[in-house]
Amino acid sequence: MISRSSGLALYLQVADAIRQKIISGEMAPGSLLPSEKYLAEEYDVGRDTIRDAMAYLRGEGLVESKRGYRSRVRANAPRERLWLHQGEVVWARMPTPQEKKEHGLGDGVPVLVVGDKTYPADRFEFGPE
Repeated sequence: MISRSSGLALYLQVADAIRQKIISGEMAPGSLLPSEKYLAEEYDVGRDTIRDAMAYLRGEGLVESKRGYRSRVRANAPRERLWLHQGEVVWARMPTPQEKKEHGLGDGVPVLVVGDKTYPADRFEFGPE
């Protein structure tokens, strides 16, 4: 599980373990994550390590949290499907601060860019016309 001799930072190992639980469905979208104290005991690390792991997972867009509340697995919202016209290309990037504000994006959520328009990647998907 967590190895102090692996050379990989402890918070990255914890983040990977939690990520695997999310991907496998053991931690379902929308569910609360255990408390920092519980996670620290489960992985035998300090609470600072847990906070760093949570920050890393927030940056990946897998979890969300608010001050004073437990973190939760980011829910998968239904996506609106948009059709691409011949020759249009979609690419992804992280949003600018203005785009984060404009679209109400949380940490770790990229935008999809088509021409000069941006779309939140957690709410839109694209397909051929």
